[in-house]
Amino acid sequence: MTPSQSLFSPRSPQPVSQTASSQRAKQKFLGFVADAPTAALLESGFKATLTNGGTFHIVSFRTTLAMLSRIPCPETLLVDLTGEDQPLSAMLELAELVEPGTTVLIIGPARELSFYRAVVHGMGVREYVSKPLTAASIASLLLPHIIPDPKPIATAATGHIIAVTGVRGGVGTTTIAANLAWMIGHDLHRHTILLDTDLQTGTAALALNVDPSRGLASALQSPDRMDSMLIERVAQPAGDRLHVLAGQESLTQRLDYPEGAAKTLTQALLGRFKFVIADTGARQLPFAREVLELAPQRVIILDPSIMSLRNYDRLMAQPATANTRTTLVLNQAGRPYGLSQKLMEQTLSIKFDIIIPDLPRIIPKAEKFGEMGISTRGPFRDAITQLAHQLGAAEPTNRAFPKIAINA
Repeated sequence: MTPSQSLFSPRSPQPVSQTASSQRAKQKFLGFVADAPTAALLESGFKATLTNGGTFHIVSFRTTLAMLSRIPCPETLLVDLTGEDQPLSAMLELAELVEPGTTVLIIGPARELSFYRAVVHGMGVREYVSKPLTAASIASLLLPHIIPDPKPIATAATGHIIAVTGVRGGVGTTTIAANLAWMIGHDLHRHTILLDTDLQTGTAALALNVDPSRGLASALQSPDRMDSMLIERVAQPAGDRLHVLAGQESLTQRLDYPEGAAKTLTQALLGRFKFVIADTGARQLPFAREVLELAPQRVIILDPSIMSLRNYDRLMAQPATANTRTTLVLNQAGRPYGLSQKLMEQTLSIKFDIIIPDLPRIIPKAEKFGEMGISTRGPFRDAITQLAHQLGAAEPTNRAFPKIAINA
């Protein structure tokens, strides 16, 4: 048989009637393998190339023929000849079921060189690989014939990741983050999630009167399974357009996450929410630090204290993206025995963007009774409203259709 007569060589398909079977979409890749270990090895070797998942059936060659007679032939076909005493006859039977243009790969027991030449050079099979397969043989002999799945086109995220952090503990980071999230989600009607990056001692869930979930730690440890649907199950609702993602893990539990888990999480959150308000606190835990580095917008909270002056430059030295925008907030301005706003601005050579006056009665009272500080009109609500607007939060223009705007 000459190459021009090759049974499996690419040929122009002949016109056929458009039956229901032929109209079904072709699979990109389909494999028929005689044993589970070989199938597992192939799946592992192909997963980086066939990102949409190649399908492997663990069946005999006879069952392979029966299945191929009932389904559309895939673009690339891998068949195992294990168990066939007459392999050339088996190949002729297979050729009757393979459509023109199909790439055929064969695996099976070690054969003589004459058999290899007959199927590869004579019949037009792209490759015959002897078992047992190895990762090296798969990579060098089979993968070159697999057309990789197209990479997904990266789309620019349209949401906002805002990291709220304090220069030290006790400056009101969680209070401001929680009220900011409430303002954007409840008052401005934007889909918002409050993310607490302290999975052991964080209080963001408490600030919004919801229960923390243990699912966040598990999600971070398995970022490959993280998507918007998983986030929906883990996050706790705090309103129609407001959710909280927090944890309350044991203080003795060691929290280890793969590199890039925070990025995967924030991208999954942006698939569902327009605003991600991350309470990154002041402790600079690894997860908090990674989120802080990723956030294009940072809100830095200071109070009128010597400690704030000392820690400010250290916090601002944290790595940031090229386009990171920083909003400086002075909380508890005018506090008794505190530093003046003017002195702090002169010492740090800065200008505060938002000033929140010292409100020793309003904020502690609201927190004691489980209320939001912005629920009362006054200087605190005005400051949080101003902060929300500076961060790009505004009421959507399509408020006539509140149930349709999924990511408004």
